[in-house]
Amino acid sequence: MQRRYITASWITFGLILTSCSTGGKALSAAQNPTETAPVTASAPEAGECLACHTDKQRLIDTAEPVVKAGESESKGVG
Repeated sequence: MQRRYITASWITFGLILTSCSTGGKALSAAQNPTETAPVTASAPEAGECLACHTDKQRLIDTAEPVVKAGESESKGVG
């Protein structure tokens, strides 16, 4: 029984190793260059950030209302 377990373990180990092989060819980053798409950021102008964050009325208009949480479950008769 133990011999079958050891044999099965070696076979599994061998299959895992062969599945990770590259077919005898060594691959390097120089041989397979990959191109990536340029990153386009849609950041606002630096002046726009400053204008938005220093305009008090604009901040009030765009702010989300504060939602008061209900009573906690740990409070009350219980």
